[in-house]
Amino acid sequence: MSPQDVVAFVDARARYHLLRPDSAKFRRSRSAVRVGDDGRWEIGDDREALLAARREVVDRLEMARRWAAARPDPIVMEATRNAYERQRAANADRLARMTRVLIRAFPAKAPQAVALLDIGAHDVRTYLAGEIQEARDCIAAHDIVGAVEVRPLLRALGVDPGARRLAELGPPQKSRTLNKRGRTLRITTSMLIQGSCGMACPLGEDRKLETYLRESRTAPLRRRLEADAKALFHYYQYGRLHGAVRLRWGFLDEMVPAPWVHRDEPGLDHLKRQAFDLGQSLDVVVGGAPGWAEPWARRERCSVERDPGGYGLALIDERGFEIDDRDVQLARLAVGDDTTGVP
Repeated sequence: MSPQDVVAFVDARARYHLLRPDSAKFRRSRSAVRVGDDGRWEIGDDREALLAARREVVDRLEMARRWAAARPDPIVMEATRNAYERQRAANADRLARMTRVLIRAFPAKAPQAVALLDIGAHDVRTYLAGEIQEARDCIAAHDIVGAVEVRPLLRALGVDPGARRLAELGPPQKSRTLNKRGRTLRITTSMLIQGSCGMACPLGEDRKLETYLRESRTAPLRRRLEADAKALFHYYQYGRLHGAVRLRWGFLDEMVPAPWVHRDEPGLDHLKRQAFDLGQSLDVVVGGAPGWAEPWARRERCSVERDPGGYGLALIDERGFEIDDRDVQLARLAVGDDTTGVP
């Protein structure tokens, strides 16, 4: 058989495997499979290896038949799985329709300036001392509220969270032990934004904000708070896409679970599987945080292929190089000129 026919046969019966059309291991001596002069695969010289493989298959079949009665009915299992997936999809749709707002306020314990970023409207606005009540009303109109130390901040603003979902954007893990001697790294939100979104100075210094407030310099105060809100937005969206945020410091490069992401919300893995099953491509933004005005300006079209190691799916750019999933800032399914993806 041709290598392509063999791999297609296995593909139809196994979701993950290590077989490849250009497999070099069949060219070694005493291989159970031999590559003929015409490139086709045929039974090799090592008959013992072939017989051992056949015996293993027979043993597996006997074991499967022996335990078949103890397994649940496949039809019932499939129906249960489908019902569970429908429930997840319905909940994901409900979550996607929720309105979301992110808050950056200063000072946090007694806010005199509040920047609100409406994710659905893709709009950010700052409210100063005489406009705080308007900010409260705006917050109350949303289903999901996110901020650093979100509960204390809402108390300071006089907003009752009620039944709203709260997205805590403070570090989900406060510290990290670096070595056996007990050296500890203190993890901050700024550090996680830098690691996830590649932003050098994502949040303004309290000292500068105090100066702006004391000197009534409202223009730079607004600019800084709105820039901070946008940094929190990119961080929040990165967490939604990956289900985690990235901690990079020195030799460390690891993912930390994002507590504001519900398990039913679709992320990058979902989009990759969807694109692979449909035979379509993905548009992605890789590297640093995307621009605010035109977030897809740096988009790249990539294909989704089986990981060379045989497990999972890999993003391959137009030059043929694999993209590190952790570097992806935005992703959406590309279908001609129409696209869908993680908002």
